[in-house]
Amino acid sequence: YKLISNIKRAIDEVEGINEEIHLLAVNALIEAARAGESGKTFGVVASYMSELNGKVEKILKEIKDEIDIQSLSTAIREQSLIAKGNRLADIALTNIDIVDRSLYERASDVVWWAHDTYAIEALKSRSVESIRMLEKRLAIILDAYTVYHDIVVCDIEGNIIASGKNPRIRGRNCKGSDWFDSAFRGRFGCSSVHNSTIAEDRSVIIFSSVIKDESDSPLGVLADIFRWKEFADKIVRSIPLSDKEKSITRACITDSDGVVIADSTNRYDIIELSRKKELFSMSRGFIIDEFRGKRCIIAHAYSQGYENYSSGFHSLLIQEVS
Repeated sequence: YKLISNIKRAIDEVEGINEEIHLLAVNALIEAARAGESGKTFGVVASYMSELNGKVEKILKEIKDEIDIQSLSTAIREQSLIAKGNRLADIALTNIDIVDRSLYERASDVVWWAHDTYAIEALKSRSVESIRMLEKRLAIILDAYTVYHDIVVCDIEGNIIASGKNPRIRGRNCKGSDWFDSAFRGRFGCSSVHNSTIAEDRSVIIFSSVIKDESDSPLGVLADIFRWKEFADKIVRSIPLSDKEKSITRACITDSDGVVIADSTNRYDIIELSRKKELFSMSRGFIIDEFRGKRCIIAHAYSQGYENYSSGFHSLLIQEVS
């Protein structure tokens, strides 16, 4: 935009100077005529100035005819929007990649810890001492992995027998919850993002894995409770944009229905767009469309997955177009 402004200003300035030259030439010709014979030489110079004035005027007209300032301005503006859209789409892709990689690690953790001998022994013996040792073990893990709110162990009926953080939730039954039931359907189970009563109503994702004995018979389920909000808030609020751009940009992560599960503006609503189906079908891209009554660049990236895990989430950056 600055280039367009500079071109227009330069043309206007040249036109102004040329107008002054025209006036000087006219005045010079008048004075030369008044001077008679003695003003002939001055008249030649004045005529030459007038001729130059005409040439400059012609050149300026050709420039104006060939360069449509308005069209050029529009073209440059559209190119600028495309460049911004691609940059925002790249940031959206980076955000969802960070999510997938981190959640993959959480899934790997729970599968590994489900083989812990302390958990197996506690579920088999159910003695006070074995449960005490298990909870001590879980507390040590929590100290090392601060991304977790808690780690719990349930028996085969879904009753919590041990917690690394909160012994008061012992005896709570979790059978029927998505994370508990899904643990038996694959290598690991996983909940949606939700506020969990076993995590003091915090926004979490719970990963789970079946604990088995030496004969491969299920004994129970180990679950790690991941602090989703703290993790996701840091991602959407740390986008690499200037403070000015951040003030007009909303960064968020949604589920497949467009329900916001992380938001730099703390709205946590549902993203409604006339072209949402088109946008969400892109693995990475952007559209320019109306959003809440304003023209916006809406950049998007879908979960690409990492190793054998995919969150299935969508990453969005919505920036107002000035």
